[in-house]
Amino acid sequence: MKKLSFLLFCIFSSFFGMSQELSEPINRDPIYDSLLRELNNNLSDSSRVEVLVNLANYHKFSRPDSGIYYASKGLKMAQAIGYKEEELRVLHLLALSHRILGNAITSYRINLEGLRKAEEYGSDLKGLFLINLGMNMESSLKYEESLEYYKKANDAFYKANNQNFLSITSANLGRTHSALGNIDSAFFYSYRAKQQADSLNVFWVRVYAYATLGKIHKDIQNIDSALYYYKLFIRDENVLREIAYLYNEKEQPDSALYYAEESLDFALNNKLYKSVSLASIFLSNFYEKRDPAKALEYNKMALAYRDSLEYLNKITGFADLIDFDEQQRQAEIERANKEFQSKLRTYTFLGSILILLIVTFFLYRNNRAKHKSKLQIEGAYNQLKSTQAQLIQSEKMASLGELTAGIAHEIQNPLNFVNNFSEINKELIADLKEEIEKGDLEEVKLLAADIESNEEKINHHGKRAGAIVKGMLEHSRTNSGEKTLTDLNALADEYLRLSYHGLRAKDKSFSADFKTDFDPNLPKLEVVSQDIGRVLLNLINNAFYAVNEKAKSGIDGYSPEVIVSSKKTETGIEISVKDNGNGIPDSVKDKIFQPFFTTKPTGSGTGLGLSLSYDIVKAHGGELKVESKEGEGTEFFISLKVENNDA
Repeated sequence: MKKLSFLLFCIFSSFFGMSQELSEPINRDPIYDSLLRELNNNLSDSSRVEVLVNLANYHKFSRPDSGIYYASKGLKMAQAIGYKEEELRVLHLLALSHRILGNAITSYRINLEGLRKAEEYGSDLKGLFLINLGMNMESSLKYEESLEYYKKANDAFYKANNQNFLSITSANLGRTHSALGNIDSAFFYSYRAKQQADSLNVFWVRVYAYATLGKIHKDIQNIDSALYYYKLFIRDENVLREIAYLYNEKEQPDSALYYAEESLDFALNNKLYKSVSLASIFLSNFYEKRDPAKALEYNKMALAYRDSLEYLNKITGFADLIDFDEQQRQAEIERANKEFQSKLRTYTFLGSILILLIVTFFLYRNNRAKHKSKLQIEGAYNQLKSTQAQLIQSEKMASLGELTAGIAHEIQNPLNFVNNFSEINKELIADLKEEIEKGDLEEVKLLAADIESNEEKINHHGKRAGAIVKGMLEHSRTNSGEKTLTDLNALADEYLRLSYHGLRAKDKSFSADFKTDFDPNLPKLEVVSQDIGRVLLNLINNAFYAVNEKAKSGIDGYSPEVIVSSKKTETGIEISVKDNGNGIPDSVKDKIFQPFFTTKPTGSGTGLGLSLSYDIVKAHGGELKVESKEGEGTEFFISLKVENNDA
């Protein structure tokens, strides 16, 4: 019965107004803590799946992204142990959380998978996924398709004699017929839903039947009856706004104003952007003749929240495209990584044996085969050079992967500016056309100047986005070895931010302060910017890794911090990367620049980063040094000489 109530609540509250931005209910933390404690107990696999499902259910409205996290873990475990009932429950929660986040494509895909598995398992929950698919269609305003899914769900629950879910399908059929303008059918199913809910004492079905009945009466201009049913339902900002509309039609401005302000307050408190915009538009129209200043204020609010909503929709759409095949991509990455590690170990082992045999052979044959041994050494050397080139390229692509999330974060801001200024220019152009028709030349000049200014901003931010993409492409290209005059302050600052945002994207719990202390008079240097950038990224990533590991130890008062600084020296310039992590033990300090040596756990590092960084700095005629105190932190210094040039 508890699982049934849980499913009923999920279905209705997900469709009527509740979203990922709802405030958390009072006294939720003890429940959450209790679930976490239970998860940490020595549970059976099936019990652990049930706790993960409950955690996903707990987070589905307040933090749907966390709900997706727990549901995904529960799904993998349920599938691994063949727990089919919980597998279907968790698929339902996963689809629900994605729909609340606005990931319509992902939600629809998961519901189709849930329907397929429910049919395969012969589960009565087949009707549940048909309801969910109907809601997917209804959210997309595809009411005819929605109606077909609800009818199939109704048939499935009728065959299973499931009265609770029959009441749900009645309410959904009533709401969909209302949207299609089928008044008689809407009345029939809504009244049937109310009667079924009264009989079963299912509160959620009853109140949403009231909502549909209120809308039906509003559509047929039966205002008093509409108000009656809406007031029985008052549970979200949409109904409050509908009541305001109705009182406005009845020319009762005080009541209309009261409910409109209540709707706006509810939407603001719960960060419901679309509802804030709609309520603001109503209030702007309400005050248009009564108080023009207030009307303007509410109009500005409506525009601001409309822009925010459009931005969120764009981001959500982008996330849908990324998530669509994420599981397959992750599996492929894991397989390729294991294959690479296996090949690397094999080649290293075989190479070591080959070198040992060659050396032994040369010692034994001595001078008898000098010419032959020379050819063999050259062959081995070429093979090692080829292997080294492959390793360098692999390390470079690995660092590109580290950058990807940071680049996505950095490119988001200029694109946001481009979108916003483009929208403003659309409105200004419309105003410009009006003023041209009026013949107001001065106003036309002012508007043209504003448009020109906005175009300059669009151009600036577009170039900024282009520069970020260009930098990423340059980083991924095979190194040509060509040196260019480079601003090392700007290079270090860019890789610091990209490293931080990249690590934050991979681990949401990661947090650290970072600072810069750059010499503003630092001269530009002729360097291979791709290579020096790779050195900086490696050192900064290592610094963030060190402070994160120390933070995990739970030291009281510890504040993780990474500082990147630069200064001019007598012979050139010096860039340092400093952290307050655990430091490097004296016993291994002399080994850190050796190939394949790493202090990280197995699988967390290749041991090539510092070795390649050392070689890159040395190839530039510079020096890479380290100072570290165990328990206090580490500082790496990159020293480069300034050649005699115009810089």
